[in-house]
Amino acid sequence: MQRESIRMFAYAISFDEIKVYLSKGYYNGISSKFYLKNVETNENILLHGDAGGEENGFNTYYFHVSFEVGKSYRISDAYGLTCFLSFEKLPLCKEFDEHFSYDGNDLGSQYTKSYTTFKVWAPVATSVTLKLKKEDNILLFPMQRRKRGVFFTRVYRDLELYEYTYLIGNNDVTIETCDPYAYASTSNQRSSIIVDLSRCRRIRYPLKPLEKKTDAIIYEVHVRDFSVDPYGELRHKGKFLAFSEEGNETMLGYSTGVDYLKELGITHVQLMPINDYATVDEDHPYELYNWGYDPAQYNVTEGSYVSDPNDGYRRINECIRMIESIHKHGMRVILDVVYNHMHDVNDNAMERTCPNYYFRRDENGNLTNGTWCGNDFNSTAYMCRKYILDMCSRWQSLYGADGFRMDLMGILDIDTVNAIEAQGTEYDPSFMLYGEGWNMGTLPMEKKACMDNNRNMPRVGFFNDFFRDSLRGSNQLEVKGYTSGDTYKTNDVIAAICDYNKFATVEQSINYTECHDNATTFDKYSVSNQDEGEAAIKRRCELANIFVILGIGVPFLHAGQEFFDTKHGNVNSYNAGDSVNMFDWGRRDQNLEGVTLVKNLIALRKANPCFRTNNFDEMHEHIHIHINNINHRMVEYILTQKEGEGDYREFRIYVNPSYDVIGIDIDDDFKILYKGEDEHIENHHMDVQGISFAICAR
Repeated sequence: MQRESIRMFAYAISFDEIKVYLSKGYYNGISSKFYLKNVETNENILLHGDAGGEENGFNTYYFHVSFEVGKSYRISDAYGLTCFLSFEKLPLCKEFDEHFSYDGNDLGSQYTKSYTTFKVWAPVATSVTLKLKKEDNILLFPMQRRKRGVFFTRVYRDLELYEYTYLIGNNDVTIETCDPYAYASTSNQRSSIIVDLSRCRRIRYPLKPLEKKTDAIIYEVHVRDFSVDPYGELRHKGKFLAFSEEGNETMLGYSTGVDYLKELGITHVQLMPINDYATVDEDHPYELYNWGYDPAQYNVTEGSYVSDPNDGYRRINECIRMIESIHKHGMRVILDVVYNHMHDVNDNAMERTCPNYYFRRDENGNLTNGTWCGNDFNSTAYMCRKYILDMCSRWQSLYGADGFRMDLMGILDIDTVNAIEAQGTEYDPSFMLYGEGWNMGTLPMEKKACMDNNRNMPRVGFFNDFFRDSLRGSNQLEVKGYTSGDTYKTNDVIAAICDYNKFATVEQSINYTECHDNATTFDKYSVSNQDEGEAAIKRRCELANIFVILGIGVPFLHAGQEFFDTKHGNVNSYNAGDSVNMFDWGRRDQNLEGVTLVKNLIALRKANPCFRTNNFDEMHEHIHIHINNINHRMVEYILTQKEGEGDYREFRIYVNPSYDVIGIDIDDDFKILYKGEDEHIENHHMDVQGISFAICAR
């Protein structure tokens, strides 16, 4: 209905106050009296209050009166005009959580063979009806309103694999929605599916405890990208099940799939979003491409990654098999979660079950836009925070996730992020939580879960953009960093690889030069260093990888970074398709030297605890960095460790991004472990070639 055709409407704006709008085109917006009628009892009350002002062609009136949220009421004026009283603005009231916060762990459908119980939190609804569907048979069951805004019903029959939705009634308007707590759904979130969770169990493979977070080596990959390249010979292209394949090889006989990840030596696979997202049609998954940062359902896996998106069990079990397989190969799984916004604020189960609650709004009731996505998730609201915690718990307990990477974490509040970390660690002491700590959004600064407030979240990690920008330059393609030749950033690199002041703990620094966002390092250097040629650009990428893997903190690698991955210059490839984004197994085979270097660096880090210190005092004692020799161009990175702690007592790492050959004095008992070209020790002297490196140890 068009707003201009409405003559009167009314909202409850607090738990004892009503605001009525009367059109100025109807008796000049003036009425001498108003009544409140309980539709169920027919009780009619004369309202007493005051006229307000004028808003957008309506006169407003305020009345203090008692009413019961969830009952149907009609407002009438002196001329007999009527409208329903709407409760949809009530969630904007600061006392809302005091009345309706719910602590139960039983929301959603609870299946048994004899009956299924349904509970949905819809506090401002005047009615809720459960709609069941099996083939062409549709059944409707009115739900009973209980305390704290929860609606309940129990259906005594075997409902396994029935589809269901909720019909949320707000007086004369009914909205159909999926269940925000469902475990599975049909394609493109048409309906939720009832499943028997006893058929969704996983094999638990023992994993070595993660004693400290600096023992982790994280590798970011997109589910679809990982397997679509035909050269990789993976059968389940673009699917969860591709990660459960073993023994696959390229035409040249090199491993693909999860076997390759294991050989690389990483400890954690970070999967870009695997919850249901909006912009890929799950029935026709190859018509469009997306990274998945446009969530549609937080509670259900993405259907385009499943062999049959309409099969409720495959939705769950194929994802379980993926994580199970990664665990089997000795690696943990980090899930990329997007609890900062939704794709469409209106087309999701949260807004439909309780409008104006789950998304942050300003003092005028307008959606905030700190995410630049049109809406911000309202993590400070009790039931919103509970929902995030409940879903994180599900991803851990049902699917086997070992940690979370939080997209735009700075949009969330500190208390919520700390609660996620505490809950996750209580379930699994090896749990990891880290995210994008950019300062965004409208929360007061002291509440934001951003990097500047890291000391209030000492067990939470943050992507270290200072590390990234110092090493490779800013996201402007032409701007150089230290490893691309800007040796004026030498001091910045020293601060980056063993930061003394930025974080409360060493473990908070997620060290990276490349992730899914922005250009790959190879593509950036192809612009900033375009005159040098491809061979030199690849060597510069290797210099960056050395710092990422051997720097102090938690190393983070983007899939393909080890073989100089390219997105052909695309700096924002979120929807650019498989040809741009796919994991290029052929390019891996063409750049085996780069892959081997990364494998060796990872092995070196794992074998020697001096690279994995998580204590500032130990770092001060065992790490020394000098700006070596000519014009402050080359970094000498020295690490020591006690005899028996690792393979060697002392490491000296030299990285020379300049064109100059830089000579250094070094004892003959040092052994060159890894190097560029032509470096050797002779008579206590070694020359480090331009755009090269040397790693020595004794």
